[in-house]
Amino acid sequence: MQYFVMSYYFMEVLYSVVNTPLVGRERAIVMDVNECFGHFYTCFDVLLTIGAIFLILGTRKEASGVTLLLIGRVIHRLFFSIWTMFFYFLFNDSLDVGSLLLLMAAKINLRDQMDWFQSKYHILLLGGRLCLSSLYIIWIDEGLETLFSIVSFGLLVFIWLGFHCKLFAYLTVIALLYHDVFSNHWSMLWGWNDTLLSIQYFSLLFCKIGGFLMLSELGGGRWSVDGYRKRSGEKWEKKGNYRIIKTQTSA
Repeated sequence: MQYFVMSYYFMEVLYSVVNTPLVGRERAIVMDVNECFGHFYTCFDVLLTIGAIFLILGTRKEASGVTLLLIGRVIHRLFFSIWTMFFYFLFNDSLDVGSLLLLMAAKINLRDQMDWFQSKYHILLLGGRLCLSSLYIIWIDEGLETLFSIVSFGLLVFIWLGFHCKLFAYLTVIALLYHDVFSNHWSMLWGWNDTLLSIQYFSLLFCKIGGFLMLSELGGGRWSVDGYRKRSGEKWEKKGNYRIIKTQTSA
């Protein structure tokens, strides 16, 4: 799933490299600066993202890679945000952050370092789960359909609380496919004259799917309803075993 998440950043790099003159010029116009600075910023952004991708996928320093991506994202938002749509961009970027946090948690889980990074792991799961929940807020704000808004609100509550997190993460993937592919939002994927741009939007869809699939694999973590239920079950199981042992000893 990590490749699903990173495909979006790879396509960002590819699009910027292939269309460097256009991207640099557009950024210079938005920032109202000389065109040379727009090209300089584009090169800086590309190199930063490439370095982050290498650190995340090619080394064990994924935390450094994620930090680089977040720095790049913050700089990008400061320069290019439409401030009247600030909260939309905030929730949209939260999706990326959530996927990256879950990616870090998955890396820790794969390396079987849970004993060493137990607290960090559960913090990442909590942060990733809450950040991914911003997707439902965006859907509710869109007001696509009444039924879909109700479903989105239900998913928001269950994922935010971490109740049957794995199940509702899978259901979110289905809802995501419906929203981005089968509803009237399909034009965001297919309705571009630029093939690379269409592929980039597909990679963004894969990034979202990858984030929720990782959540479905990792679960809600300690700070969730599922985690509380698991701890309670283990506690009752220990009490039951203690009673059995005590009864056998008395006999």
